[in-house]
Amino acid sequence: MYLSDSEKNLTLDDMKKFNEFYNNKLPESFQDFYLKNNGGFPLNYKDGNIFMLGGFTPVKYGKRPIEKVYQDLVEAFDQLRDMLPFAYDYGGNAFLLSLKANNSFGKIFVFLMDEKEIEFISDSFTEFLEELFS
Repeated sequence: MYLSDSEKNLTLDDMKKFNEFYNNKLPESFQDFYLKNNGGFPLNYKDGNIFMLGGFTPVKYGKRPIEKVYQDLVEAFDQLRDMLPFAYDYGGNAFLLSLKANNSFGKIFVFLMDEKEIEFISDSFTEFLEELFS
């Protein structure tokens, strides 16, 4: 899978610090993906763009890195605490990786901004990528 316009590559130390900030809960597949692609726009969707994905949000670098988006979302919507906003769609909705200590851990959701609702998307980050790119 290839992304265009990715931000500066993350170092292993960058990822280690990012993971530590989220209590070492980030799935290995998420970390691997971000070490290869620090945000950006998908170039090769499978049979169209089923999620209407606009792009992946970068870690640490860029105008609105995940850290800033997370802070803004949690300030406005406390129910999004421990939900990592890693991507967005064309309507401004956020794709979230659940880091909650419950049965949603590791699952992917989308937060519909207009409706203020969270909807289930897939069981894991790996499954999300497979649906998008395979």
